[in-house]
Amino acid sequence: EILGDLTFMKEYQSFDRIGTLPHRSYYIPFGTEDKVKKVYGIVDRNSSSRFLSLDGIWQVKQYKNVEQVDLNAQLTQTIPVPSCVQMHGYDCHQYMDIDFAMPITMQHVTNNNPCWHHRRAFNLEKKQGERYYLNFEGVDSAFYLYVNGKYKGYSQISHATSEFDITDLVNNGKNTLDVLVLKWCVSSYLECQDKFRMSGIFRNVYILKRPEKHITDYFIKTAFNKNDGILTFKNESEVDICIEFARRKAFIKAGKSVEILVKNVKKWMAGSPNLYPLTISSQGEVIYEKVGFREVSIEGKVFKINGQAIKLKGVNRHDFNCDTGATVTLKNIVLDLRLMQQLNVNAIRTSHYPNMPEFYLLCDQMGLLVMNEADVENHGAVVSKGEEESIEHWKEFGENMFFEKGIYDRDVALIERDKNRPCVIIWSLGNEASFGKSFIRGARYIKKRDNSRPVHYEGLQNAHKKYYFTKLVDMVSMMYASCEMIKKDVLDNPKETRPFVLCEYTHSLGNGSGDVSEYWEMIYNNEQCMGGFVWEWADHAIRTKKGFLYGGDFGEKVHNANYCCDGLLTPDRKFKSNALEVKAVYGGKLKSEITDVAIPCDKGKASNVSIDVDSDTGCISSILVDGKEILVSPMSWNIYRQCDNDKRLIPKWKTRYRLPDCLPEIFSCTKTENGFSVEGAMVAAGRFPAVNFSADYSVCKNQLIIDVSYEVADYIPNLPRFGLEFGVDKKFDKFAYVGFGPTESYVDKHVGCEYGYYKGNAKSNYFHGYVHPQESGSHYGTKYLCLNDLFSLTAENIFSFSVNPYTTYQLCNTTHDFKLKENNFVNVCIDLAMRGVGSQACGVGLNKEFEIPKTSRNVFKITF
Repeated sequence: EILGDLTFMKEYQSFDRIGTLPHRSYYIPFGTEDKVKKVYGIVDRNSSSRFLSLDGIWQVKQYKNVEQVDLNAQLTQTIPVPSCVQMHGYDCHQYMDIDFAMPITMQHVTNNNPCWHHRRAFNLEKKQGERYYLNFEGVDSAFYLYVNGKYKGYSQISHATSEFDITDLVNNGKNTLDVLVLKWCVSSYLECQDKFRMSGIFRNVYILKRPEKHITDYFIKTAFNKNDGILTFKNESEVDICIEFARRKAFIKAGKSVEILVKNVKKWMAGSPNLYPLTISSQGEVIYEKVGFREVSIEGKVFKINGQAIKLKGVNRHDFNCDTGATVTLKNIVLDLRLMQQLNVNAIRTSHYPNMPEFYLLCDQMGLLVMNEADVENHGAVVSKGEEESIEHWKEFGENMFFEKGIYDRDVALIERDKNRPCVIIWSLGNEASFGKSFIRGARYIKKRDNSRPVHYEGLQNAHKKYYFTKLVDMVSMMYASCEMIKKDVLDNPKETRPFVLCEYTHSLGNGSGDVSEYWEMIYNNEQCMGGFVWEWADHAIRTKKGFLYGGDFGEKVHNANYCCDGLLTPDRKFKSNALEVKAVYGGKLKSEITDVAIPCDKGKASNVSIDVDSDTGCISSILVDGKEILVSPMSWNIYRQCDNDKRLIPKWKTRYRLPDCLPEIFSCTKTENGFSVEGAMVAAGRFPAVNFSADYSVCKNQLIIDVSYEVADYIPNLPRFGLEFGVDKKFDKFAYVGFGPTESYVDKHVGCEYGYYKGNAKSNYFHGYVHPQESGSHYGTKYLCLNDLFSLTAENIFSFSVNPYTTYQLCNTTHDFKLKENNFVNVCIDLAMRGVGSQACGVGLNKEFEIPKTSRNVFKITF
C-alpha cells in the first residue's frame, strides 16, 4: 500500500504519542515451562519463549523529509538495529553542548528534517488467544510505525519505551515492519543534551507474546519494622496475580495489595546489594523479579538510606560507545559499572535521560545507587536569541505551557518504567531546563505517585525566585559551584533546610579534576552535604582508522569541538589521572604529603663540562660534556601550556596578554668567572613584559648550577608556568625521580599519588588517552631527577618536571593525538612552578593557592 499524503499528519509538531500503550514497569514475561538463563547475573530475556527479538539487519533508505517517503519503495541498503544512522554513513555527526541543532520555530519543525525508512521482515506463529506487543526501547527522535503496510501509530521521547499492541495487524507467517525515523520533532526542544546528537533505532526492538488477559503493571515498595522487612506488592493489573516471596504464596486480586513480612531482613545497600527473588504469575505467564529492601529518607538536612547518612560518591554517565555511539550493549554497561566500583564510585546520575532498562537490573545486582533523570533538557534556550547566555530565555521556556504535555509525559515515563528498581534512590526532573509552570504537572505526578523517593532538580537555580523553595523538589542542587559559594548560599544559610548535592562538579575535560579533594573535605565534614556527581564518566569521541574524532571533524558548521572529551576515562575506557584522583578521594584520602625519601647521591661520570649562552635568549645554547654536545635542541624559557581546563583563560592568554607570542628580551648577558649572568624578560609586541627573570649559570667540574628567579607582571593574573625546556638525544629516554607518582601529578592533583622514588620513560610518560593533545606527564613536588646515563638534577626547592616525546609547542598546536609526531630528541621541561589543572573549563576558577607564585627562585644543580 502507498504511504499516502502526510501533509495533514504532522504529528511531529505536537507532543502526542499515537497508538502507544500507557507507560509501565519494565519486565519480561516467561512461559511456565521456560528454563530461565542468566547473563551478567540478571535474567536473560532471550531465554523467554514469550520474547521475540527483532534486532538484526534491517533495510534502510534516507529521505530529505518524511513527506517524500514511499512506503512501497525498494530498500537496497541495510543497517544493523539497534544502531545510530550517523555511525553507518548517513547524515553527519554533530557534537553539541548547549545549542539546539535545528531552527527554533516551535511547533513548525523544519522541513529540512531527514527521515530514515527502516524495514524488517519477520515470521510469527500467530496463536488464538495471544496478543502481540511490539516494543521499541529507544528511537531518536520520533517515528511512524506501519505493520504490514497499515499505519499503527507515532511515538517520541527518545529514551522511553514505546509499546504497541499489533495483534490485529500481524499475520500468521511472514510480516513486515516499516519504521520512519525522524531526525527532529518538537521533542528535540526537550532533548538538547550535551552529547553527540544521533538518530535511529538505537535501542532494542522486540515482540512480547502474551495471553489475551495478562499482567500489565505492579508496584513494589519496601519498608522496615525494626529488624524486619515489609514488602508491599500492589497489583495494578486487571487480572488476579499469584506471587511467591520469602517461602510464602499470596493471591492478589486485580487492583489490590498485599503485605509480606520478612523476619531479620537483609537490607539492600550500595556495596551489599542483598536481593530477594519474587515470582509473579498469572494466565500462564511468569515474571521473575528481584526485591531489595531499602528505605530512602531525608531527616532534617540529612539524606539517609536505611536510616544511615550516606555520601553519594557519584559520576554522571551517558550511554555512549566510541564505536557505536548511543547504542550500548550489556557488556558495555557491565564494564562501566565494574570500572566505577574500582574507582570507589557508589552512585550514578543518568545524565540526562533514563538509561536502557537492563542498566537498572545490573545496578540492583552490583549495588550501585542511581539518580534517575527524566529526558528533559532545553539548554539551547539560553542562546536562542543570540546572547552569550540569557537566563531570562530559560525562564521563558519554563513558563511556556506549550511544553507542559511533553514534560509531563517524560516524567510519567521516567517513574513508571523504573519504579520497582531498588537501585533508584532519587528521581530527577531533568537537566538545565530552568523551571516554571510547564514543569509543575509532571513534578506533582511524581510526588503523588511515589512518596518513597525524594526529587532532585538543579534547574531551580535558573528559574524565577518564587519557585526556589517549592515543595516539589526535596534537595538543593548546584553544578560547578565553589566551596565558598556553597557555604554562603546553602550551608551557612538559615533559610536552606534541605540536603545539598552537587549534581555536577570537577569538570574532567582533558587533564583536569584538580579540585576534587577540596570539595570532599567540605562534603565529608558537613552532614547537609549528600555528595556529588563528577562531570563526567567517560570521553565522547568517534573512533576511526585514523584515531578519535570530536566536534568539527565531520564538516559540521555548528559544534563545540573537543568539549565532549571531558570524562574520567578515555573513550575506550582507560583511566586518566583524573580517575585515579577521584578514586583516592572517594576512598577517603584527602591529602598526599611530601615525605622523607632518600635522595640518591650521584657523583656523575663526566670529568669536564662547559656551556655557552645565547645572548639573544638568555638560555644555554650548548652543553659540552667531555667534549660532546648533549643538547639536541637548545634551552628555552617556557611560560605556556595547552591544557583543556584552561579553556576560558586561553583566549585572554592569546589575545589580551599574547603569552604564546612572548619572546625573550635580554637586558644583559655577562660572562662570569665560571659561567654567565643574565637579566631579561618574556615580552610580546605591544605589551609590557609578562615575566621578568634573571639567571646565573656556573660550571664546576662536572656540575652545572642554574640559579634562576622570576617575577610575573601585575597585569598577568595567572601565568600557566615558568621554567626551562630543552631536548636531548632519544637514547636518554629513561628517567628516575623522587616526587609524586607514579602517574602525572600537579600542585592541585596529587592525592591519587604517593611520594616516593619512581622510574619511567618518555614514551609512556605522555598520556595518549587525551584525544586533544595537551599538558601531560608533569611530576609535582620533585626533589631529584635522573635522566639515565646523562645527568642527575637536584634543587634547593621542590620543582616539577616532564620528560616527553613532544615539545610544549607541539602540544599547543596539534589538534588530535594521532597527529602528534615524535621528534629525534626527548623533550625535558624543568618548571619552577606550574599552575594547577583545576576544572575551570566549566567549573570554578583555580584556587589561588594553586596559581604559580608571583615571584619565585630556585637553584638547580645538574651533575653529569
